[in-house]
Amino acid sequence: MDSSDSSLDLTVKVKNPKAIVAKRTSPVGGSCYPTIDPPSVIGAEEVAVWRKKYELPDDVVIRVPDPEDMVSDFGVDEVPVYERNFASGFRGQIPSLVAKISETLGISPGQLNPPAWRTLIALQNLGDLYGLVIGVAEVLCSYSVSPLSSAEWRYYLHPRGKEPPVREIPKKERKRLLAFEGNWTEKFTFMHLPGFSSIWQLEGRLVVRINKVI
Repeated sequence: MDSSDSSLDLTVKVKNPKAIVAKRTSPVGGSCYPTIDPPSVIGAEEVAVWRKKYELPDDVVIRVPDPEDMVSDFGVDEVPVYERNFASGFRGQIPSLVAKISETLGISPGQLNPPAWRTLIALQNLGDLYGLVIGVAEVLCSYSVSPLSSAEWRYYLHPRGKEPPVREIPKKERKRLLAFEGNWTEKFTFMHLPGFSSIWQLEGRLVVRINKVI
């Protein structure tokens, strides 16, 4: 791992981008990618509300999912994004720490749950504010990447110590925040971000990748 990259980078492009997309094919038929539910409930009206509510620039390209689209149906140069991502501070450019963690683990940025995005954005802002170099090594020193029990092949950051570098929101306070609102896995669209076409990595393969990294 190279932790020398400055946290001031706003975006990071994946090297040798190529689309490896998990389509809705049954593992019984020979595919290693099972269906990843649920489909999106977001349409054009909701996207228009997002643009106004979160002040998204006009040049941010968002593709409204078809009714049958699953989160793994992103195409070339697309990343699945949730409303919670915008509520956590995302505004159209993948934060460098989100991009670097995703690339290092070989997963789609959409597999990190929105609170993980919130933590990484906070860490990046902390580095920018105090001139600190916060890279992949520093993040994985403070956090482990763990699977969500209620969402297939999605992951969160679990603090390794009792005092994480950024404040974690207590569970009793989370229900009052939009970023922790229920049914978040149904509220996604696809954002066009050239250079990002990463695999929707399955859990067993991710564990192997994490072991190699740390």
